[in-house]
Amino acid sequence: MNAQITSRVAIVTGGASGLGEAIAGRLARDQYAVIVADIAERQAQQVADNLRASGRAAEPATVDVTDEGEVAAMVDATIERPGRLDVLVCSAAVEVRKPLVETTDDDWQRVIDVNLKGPFLCMKHAIPVMAANGGGSVIALGSILGAMGAAQYSAYCASKGALVNLCKQAAIEHAPDGVRVNVVSPSATDTGLFMQMASRAPDPQKIVDMVTRGSPMRRLGTAAEVADTVVFLCSPGAAYISGTVIPLDGAMAARRP
Repeated sequence: MNAQITSRVAIVTGGASGLGEAIAGRLARDQYAVIVADIAERQAQQVADNLRASGRAAEPATVDVTDEGEVAAMVDATIERPGRLDVLVCSAAVEVRKPLVETTDDDWQRVIDVNLKGPFLCMKHAIPVMAANGGGSVIALGSILGAMGAAQYSAYCASKGALVNLCKQAAIEHAPDGVRVNVVSPSATDTGLFMQMASRAPDPQKIVDMVTRGSPMRRLGTAAEVADTVVFLCSPGAAYISGTVIPLDGAMAARRP
């Protein structure tokens, strides 16, 4: 990372797997020095090692995004090493698939903590650094379930819906600082939480086929499409885009009023 001290720098939480890993790789290919941040230490190290082996600039960071001390330490370490921060991608997320009345207090709290408190803490500590450097871009990974209900996903839907308004508030407050904050809301993709959920079903392919049939495009989204959208939101082409939600869902959003 020292050789890349003047490079653009990105932190990607949840960067050790799924969509976070895809986004970290895409940013690295675009010459960002990437901090692969995740609670899974070994996996984060492996992703960073793989990126470095391909000639990219990357470092792992072990962090629990629900712990303010750990989040603050991650941001402080980023400032000490590359010396700047241009992009924050909040991709760390969990889900619980249970009906509302069967969702325990622990289930609820875990989902809200990771999916909502985590981005709050990351923005709280990263945005001032971006503002001091003249601006930057924050992208939170939302979900179409932040705008619509889905049976057995009460905690997840609540967390992603609240995330949208949190990011809108951050966008308004920090627009004068040159910090843009947006949400990318995918539907089911070929990588990430949906595929994890499907893999636990008795017939995973049946779940994938059912969801695919429900999409206007008759397919899942791809990790590459999500990563490309994130990169666009980091780019000069998105310089006047802030406080918005991009539904990356193959026209599913068109069905909603």
